Amino acid sequence: YDPMISKLIAWSEDRPTAVARMQRALREYVVTGIKTTVPFFTWLFDQPAFHQSAFHTTYLDEILKARNGRPFVEPDSSAEDVAIVAAALQAVLAPRATGAPRAGVPASDSQPAGATRWKTRARSEALR
Repeated sequence: YDPMISKLIAWSEDRPTAVARMQRALREYVVTGIKTTVPFFTWLFDQPAFHQSAFHTTYLDEILKARNGRPFVEPDSSAEDVAIVAAALQAVLAPRATGAPRAGVPASDSQPAGATRWKTRARSEALR
C-alpha cells in the first residue's frame, strides 16, 4: 500500500483471515523504482499485538520508538556485493565522471573542468 500509488485492501469474514490475506498480499506486492510503505506495513502486520488486537491510540508511537530508527528493510550481503561491483565498474568505465585519471592519460590532462589536483585526488581516494 502506498497512498500515492495504490491502495491495497484485504477483507474476510473474520479478522484473523483478513490479516492473513493482507500479509500474503503485502509479500506478493511488487513496486520497483521508488520507495513505498510496503516494508512498514509488512512489519506492522507481523507484530504480535497487532494480531491480538492489543493496540491503542499511542501504540504506533511506542513500537516505532522501540525500533530506534532501524530501517524496515535491511540490505542483505548480496545487495552490498552488487553495490561494490557497480562502484568498481563506475570507477573503471567512467573515470571522467569520478574525477579519477584515465588509463594512459596524465592526471593533469584528465581532470574535470574546474577541478584542482587535490580535489581530483580526494575523489579518487574516496572510491577505494
